[in-house]
Formats: sequence, structure tokens, C-alpha cells
Amino acid sequence: MTVLSLTRPHQVRVNRSDLRQKQRETLDKAKNNTVVLISATDQEEEKLVLDKKYFEEIVQKLRSVIETLEIMSDQKLFKQIVGVAQTLEEDTRLGKLHSFEEAFGEE
Repeated sequence: MTVLSLTRPHQVRVNRSDLRQKQRETLDKAKNNTVVLISATDQEEEKLVLDKKYFEEIVQKLRSVIETLEIMSDQKLFKQIVGVAQTLEEDTRLGKLHSFEEAFGEE
């Protein structure tokens, strides 16, 4: 799923009585990046129903962003990574590096 679809879900608004009367039909609307918004008189009481796979992708992307920010906020580590990146590009071009399969493949 693209980052855009993860960050801009399609919302379908239903009220609580529709949810009670057409529960199965309403829950079936929550697929992929379509989120069902169950409206309420108080905005703080509104609820969302979303697809489990969609939720897990959002959580995974959030974890990745947090890890990236943690690495970037460690200035010493980030400078080391940037410095090694130039060497890795040259070593790759010269064929000095092993492939993932060569390094970790089963024998």
C-alpha cells in the first residue's frame, strides 16, 4: 500500500443506528484503506472501524519512522552512516562486496 493511501484513508460515515441495523454491511465497508467513521453527537465519542491489515501497515510504517528519527537524532551514529555510505557505493561498484545470499544463504 502506498504512503498516500496510508495517510489519506477514504472515510465512510455511518451513524450508530445504521451500525446496529446493518452491522454486517457496515463492517464490510472497512476494507483496505476505507475507514468507517461511526458518528456521535459528541466528537470525542466517535469511533473508527478499520481493516486489520490496514491498521498493521500503519503501525509498521509508524515504527519505521520512529526508528529512522532515532537514528537521525543520534548525530554521531548518523555521521558514521553517511560517511560509510560513500565507501559502500564505491565498494559495490568495484565488486568488493558480497551479496546477501553469499553472506547469509544456506549451504
